[in-house]
Amino acid sequence: MSRSGQAELASGTLADERPTSPAGARTAAGLIERLLLAALILGLAWVPAWLGSNRMLAWGVNGILFPGLVIAYELSRIVLNRPHQIAARHLLVPIGLFTCVAGWILLQISPWMPPILVHPIWPLASQALGEPVPGTISVVPGASALGLLRLITDASVFWLALQLCRSAPRAHLLLYAIMAIIAAYAGLGLYLAGFEASRIPYLDGPAPGLVRSTFINRNSLAAYAGIGVIIAVTLWLRALRAGAASTPGAHRPDRFLGLPARFHWAEIGAGLLALGALMASGSRGGVIATAAGLACVLALSFARFDGSVLQRISMLLLPLLALGAAVAFMGDIVFGRIAASGLTDTSRAAVNGIMVRSLWDAPLTGFGYGTFTDIFPVYRDQSISTTGAWDKAHNTYLEALQGLGLAFGTMLIALVAWLLGLCVTGTLRRRRHRAPLVCAIGAGILLGVHALVDFSLQIQAISLTFMALLGAGVSQWASSGVNLSD
Repeated sequence: MSRSGQAELASGTLADERPTSPAGARTAAGLIERLLLAALILGLAWVPAWLGSNRMLAWGVNGILFPGLVIAYELSRIVLNRPHQIAARHLLVPIGLFTCVAGWILLQISPWMPPILVHPIWPLASQALGEPVPGTISVVPGASALGLLRLITDASVFWLALQLCRSAPRAHLLLYAIMAIIAAYAGLGLYLAGFEASRIPYLDGPAPGLVRSTFINRNSLAAYAGIGVIIAVTLWLRALRAGAASTPGAHRPDRFLGLPARFHWAEIGAGLLALGALMASGSRGGVIATAAGLACVLALSFARFDGSVLQRISMLLLPLLALGAAVAFMGDIVFGRIAASGLTDTSRAAVNGIMVRSLWDAPLTGFGYGTFTDIFPVYRDQSISTTGAWDKAHNTYLEALQGLGLAFGTMLIALVAWLLGLCVTGTLRRRRHRAPLVCAIGAGILLGVHALVDFSLQIQAISLTFMALLGAGVSQWASSGVNLSD
């Protein structure tokens, strides 16, 4: 063989042994990210199907599915030698808070803690059984371990959405997908209430008078549908502004008002379905919390709108008409409950008082994350009825403080507040691609208010959907021109 032939053979061999080119790695990484985003959307479509994933088996499925997607994403970064879209160094505070909370839960279920930290129930159990029983901080280590699994699942959805939605088109695609999923479940809830007495065909029997879709109760559906209303209104306002900016003579009010009728039926239809399910649920807390989130969305949307006062008023017209129609046709369900029962619930207020008193028996250590069901009967008194069981506190903040202790419970609450604060900062800085930020804030306000009177954030269908929105929102915290990668 000639020298030139040997050189060509050697160069060809070396070329075959080279790692994938940067362009090839980018293409492969883009394909993997699109597949993972599709898997995330399908996962979010599944989680409401089985009572909002309010069952142990569903927790296990979600605990494998979503962390598994994160593992697949991280492996793709390593194999293709690609950086994260958003480096961890930009989120050191929330990552540090999450690590502290997760580490503390591990300590709560550890049997090797000093006796001074062990809950008194374990020495009593040892005396009753006449043999040593390993003691832990948590009164029910298994329940705390399940709580940690659910917390890791929430974090996995947030991290995946954060990395996959750094691209603004992907972030908006996720918003539209979630809006469509919620609208589908809202429509299903209205159908089941109208024709099946709210019976879930593949799960349980009828529940006459309740619009709950596939959720465990109507209050959970109300929070979920409220998120759909928030997203639909935000995307409708975004599309309306974009259409007005690109339409000749958009400054004319008559032309401005005609835009939604011609171009944005998807947002309008999804919003009306979600709004109808929300009102038909009859949930007082869900309606009030959604109103708070919606007010925040409107304020943030108009804060950076450059149109005239007349244009701003015209943008409000359709949402106000939809709300007025919902109140006219279904308002008697909600307002009838308010007239009959008032805005407050004496039983829930009494439970809150019992929980506050219980905090001082374990202010630093807590009773164990996720152990409310087991510890509440110890403190239950005559201030509430002796009938019925309370398996949730109807106040997520107090339940977190009771389970984790005052310090680590506050850390968990501060973690979510910090991420929402980043979204608020982003809305003040950015003029484009603000919809993911506004949706995250609106949903955060909604669920933050609702968590004062119910346990919506403890239903995985709601918490995972919110984590996806929050991840997409934080991903747009800085302009796409700013490099946030590793």
